Parts: sequence; C-alpha cells; structure tokens
Amino acid sequence: MKFEKLTPEKIKNKIVLIRVDFNVPLRDGKITETTRIESAIPTLKFCAESGVKRVHILTHLGRPRGENVPELSTKILVPTVEKFLGEKIEFRPDFTAGTARFQLHENTRFHPGETKNDPKLTQKILDGTHAEIFISDCFGAAHRAHASVVGAAHFLPAFPGLLLQSEIESLAPFVSEKRIPGLTILVGGAKLKTKIGVLKNFTKTAENICVGGAVATTFLGAEGFDVGESFFEPDHLEIAREILLEVEKNGVGFHRPVDAVCADDIDSAETAILPVEDISGSARIFDLGTHTIRSFSEILAHSKIIIWNGPMGCFEKSRFENGTREVLKIIAAQKSATTIIGGGDTLDALRKFGVDRDAFTHVSTGGGAMLEFLEGK
Repeated sequence: MKFEKLTPEKIKNKIVLIRVDFNVPLRDGKITETTRIESAIPTLKFCAESGVKRVHILTHLGRPRGENVPELSTKILVPTVEKFLGEKIEFRPDFTAGTARFQLHENTRFHPGETKNDPKLTQKILDGTHAEIFISDCFGAAHRAHASVVGAAHFLPAFPGLLLQSEIESLAPFVSEKRIPGLTILVGGAKLKTKIGVLKNFTKTAENICVGGAVATTFLGAEGFDVGESFFEPDHLEIAREILLEVEKNGVGFHRPVDAVCADDIDSAETAILPVEDISGSARIFDLGTHTIRSFSEILAHSKIIIWNGPMGCFEKSRFENGTREVLKIIAAQKSATTIIGGGDTLDALRKFGVDRDAFTHVSTGGGAMLEFLEGK
C-alpha cells in the first residue's frame, strides 16, 4: 500500500486536523482502559515537536447514534490525554477554534451527518477549525466511511499518523495472493459473519487455520455435529461449508475443536469436557477442551508467522478461560516467530492474563479494521 509519509516540514506552522480513535471503554463515568489514547500520543507529540500552529483532535466515543448523550462527551477524555501528552488540552464543545495548541472537540457521533459521511458536516469542521493539513491516525475506525474519518481527505493534504503507518506496514505483507510459508491464522470470537472475508482470503495463503469460540461452533454445525444449545449462526452454515471445501482444495490445514468445555449455562457450576461427537441436548460449548488446546499449541509452536483475532471461548469466566489463556501464552512465547494479534476481546485477554504487549511483533488497535485490511479491502 503506497502512501506519503508524515514529515515535520509538511506540518510546521500549519493548523492540523487529526482524527484519532479515543473510543475507550467506560464504566460508571470513568475510563477503564487507555490503550487507544496511548497509541495516538506519539503522533500528537510529533506534531508538537514539528512546530505546528494548532492541533484539532477529533474522535468518537461510544454509540450515541446522532444524539447528544452527556455521558459520552469527549470532555471526560481531557485529563487522561493531558497526562499522557504532558500538555494542556482545551476542550471545544463544537468545531470552532480555541486558543490552545491542542484542542479536543466534542464527540463526532453526536452529529447525524457523521456516520452518513455528510459533506456538510465535513465543511462545518473545516470552516470552524481552519485546518490546513489532515492526519488520519484512527486505525480502529479507518474502515468506516464517516465524515470525520474520510471527508477532510478530499479537501486537504492528507497523511497517515505514526500509528496508522505502523498498522499498514505491519499488516500489508500478509495481504497476498500467494501461499505464505509457515503462516497460521487463529480466529475466534462470537461471530463467523465478521470473519468470513478474512478466512476466505487465507484459504489461499495460510498453511494452517485454527478456529475457536462460537466461530468454531458454526463450523462444527456445518460438518454435521450436534452442538446442543450452543450459540452458532445457522444462516452461515453454507458459507462455512464453502470455506471447508476451499481449504481442502488448497491443501490448507484446517483445525477446529475436537473436544470442548461444556455446561448447561454460562453461570453453571458444573462443567464437563466432552468430545465434540458427544455433545447434545442442553449442553453448550464455552471453551476449548484439553486435547484441542494441546493440538493448537503444537501447531502454533511450529509456526513462523501467527495472526490471531478473537478469543477461544468465554474467557471472562474463570472456568472458561483456559483455551484463550493457553493460546495467548504459547503465542507470546514464540520469540522466533512473527506474531500479530488484534481485536478488542483479544486485547482484553492480554490485560486479564497480564501478558505484556511487547511479547508480540505487533498488537493491532483495530478489530474490524484489522480483519478488513487483511481481507484486502
């Protein structure tokens, strides 16, 4: 992917408009995790060190759906951004220009025109901020055709920020039409629907594909297994069968659970590890079984490149965390392999199990964006 890199001379003495992804998780009015803010700080510091005149920061927060929702005001972000940036941030409740070097504007999704990519909203932003340069550093939202994400790039010189550049450079080598030796794809999470494109793409290029979570349950259903009362996507059984035919045709190793941790309910105290052929009745799949964890671990240990998106089960519950935890540990231990992980739940697992982000070659800030990029969109 070709792009023009951001350099100091391009933004010196300029008014910069930067779209970041500060869509951090909130609980009871407090920020519970700051990775997305921290990830954009290098670009903001780069702007300061390059001698910009002003920086106007745009982001969304939550899903206000075009309404002004006070608890989703970006004003809550100001103290945290100031802490990491080490500089005063001026909050702007609209798109007008203030006096501080760094100005954070109100939630872009308070405006109905944001998600519709309304050119009137884009023009309102440009007229109010008097921006001369646009920087995109919001990889987590970069696959959305929204006014603040793509609109300004049609009117101003536009560059990727340091975060976006890093994401592109880290992921681009794996957007290929040819087989990539030693590549293992590990896909989990709740829905196959969001993973179809990337799985189809890797049926041509990967050596191994491993599936867990509810994604795997849909594949089990496609193979004719009884999955009891487990969550799966009946509307995607045929697509799952098509993917299975593709991996067989292309000689890709396809690995799904051979056993699973089951219970009648997610809060049930009683669990059992069952071979997939023995699952029936009220049983529900919540995690990988012992044999599956061992099998996946062996495949990962012999891989040269690992790309992982999505947990292996309901890891939020301690009784169903083994699959995700063990997979995470084996990937983190692969010091000689290229390891790329991403997705919100995957990053939550990092935090829960205390694994350092530096253990991996690249930790993507995007979930859906990472998948769409690897899909080749």
